[in-house]
Amino acid sequence: MRRIEFKRELGLFYGIIIGLNGAFGIEFFVLLEHAIFLAGPAVVLSLLLCGIITMLTLFSYCELGAAISRVGGEYTFAKVAFGGFTSFLTGWLRWISSVTTVALASIGLAQFISYFYPVNIPIVSVLAIVIFTFTSIRGVKKLDVLTVFSFIGIFTLLVTLGLYDQSKLVNLTSFSSIRTFMPKGVSGVLAGIMYTFSMFVGVRALIAGSTQIKNPEKNVPRAILLSIVILIVLYCLVAFIVVGVAPENYEGSEPILTYAAERIMGPIGGTLITIAGISAALMSLTTAMMVQRSIIYGLSRDGYFPRFIFSSERKFGRHLSVIIGSALAILLAASGLIVFIGYIAGFASLLVFALVNLSLIRLRRVMPRLSRPFKAPLYPYASIAGVVISLLLILFIERSALLIGFEFIVAAVIVYHLKMVGYHRLRLAVGGINLGIGGLTLFTLYLMRRGIITIDLPQGLRWTFPYLPAFIGAIFLLAGILNIAGRRRKEP
Repeated sequence: MRRIEFKRELGLFYGIIIGLNGAFGIEFFVLLEHAIFLAGPAVVLSLLLCGIITMLTLFSYCELGAAISRVGGEYTFAKVAFGGFTSFLTGWLRWISSVTTVALASIGLAQFISYFYPVNIPIVSVLAIVIFTFTSIRGVKKLDVLTVFSFIGIFTLLVTLGLYDQSKLVNLTSFSSIRTFMPKGVSGVLAGIMYTFSMFVGVRALIAGSTQIKNPEKNVPRAILLSIVILIVLYCLVAFIVVGVAPENYEGSEPILTYAAERIMGPIGGTLITIAGISAALMSLTTAMMVQRSIIYGLSRDGYFPRFIFSSERKFGRHLSVIIGSALAILLAASGLIVFIGYIAGFASLLVFALVNLSLIRLRRVMPRLSRPFKAPLYPYASIAGVVISLLLILFIERSALLIGFEFIVAAVIVYHLKMVGYHRLRLAVGGINLGIGGLTLFTLYLMRRGIITIDLPQGLRWTFPYLPAFIGAIFLLAGILNIAGRRRKEP
């Protein structure tokens, strides 16, 4: 198996930037309001527990990322541990997760732009995806650093001013008792954990970028752990301020974060939070595009997608590695259903986390002598807990999104087995189907001409009807003959 080697030129600092760049994304801006609806003031507890739960699996990421630092991230971990369909499913779900992130980021970007100037959100969302599909190929390293620091600065200011002048936190009484703090009970907290899950998992983008980090056996684990600690502290503090400011069952026209910022900092607060939202959207777009490319490279490297994508020397292949996911993201973004997309993102991420933990458990058993510069603490308890909790949280996903998630898995099964069939046998099967469709169409037209079969057609179609089906049938027939008669291609 040929490996892609990248120049390792990034240190610990930029490793943390990559992790925060992935996690300080648009999810926190566009999903927090619904998370508060699910958990109430206990969303602060949901975020804390979600961060801790994420940490359990990130221990597995640390060990696997340090021991197996190759293109493909989670997909490569599962490939080394299991191979076959399990590894493909891991890569497939990770790809779906990054696609949903692109869709959420584009919608969020359009919403924040509309704060300054009214725009058509679906159209602007689609345009943003198209633009970033191509700009991400060249890379935007300086933009990553700028957006991370703008995000941290603006939210630190929001938290500091909110804690300094607590008179504006009119709803602090909601934290005074269990009943008001957890209005929907433990189930609400668990639902909040599931829905806020995608706010943390972006740190795993560091795994996709680990091939460019110097001394990965030390810097990758350190960057992951430092990133998640920063996230837990900042997310919980911001959520505390938002819950304290916003009225119960908030139904304002503006995002709840914008409302909270305006209440704390005045009119300038709305502007600053909008800038932070735009920065978050830009970070999510650039990071998700990078992750898509890494995953597609890994899948094409092993023949699940066309192999020319894997060739870094081919410009079209590099573009196609991002365009494939962007096409699906455009369909999701055009719908504008943020809550629904958020559930799909959570579904894919939870299953990937479970599979990563299983990969660590299996590799510890079958490859005990594998070089492990970093060993996951609390093994195997943390890994087992990561699997169980991830599967448990899936039960709190909205039903329609859960159904779509399983449909993505069915699609993965189909794609995987088509690859297993092989090019030549697949071409024969397609050729046979074409022959069947073409032959049946032409035979049906023959029976109609002889009067054996009659179809009552509108007057306007009686003259033109035979010619179009005859043309289509002839095309299918010709395609079938060419597929079957074509020369057998050597498998790569």
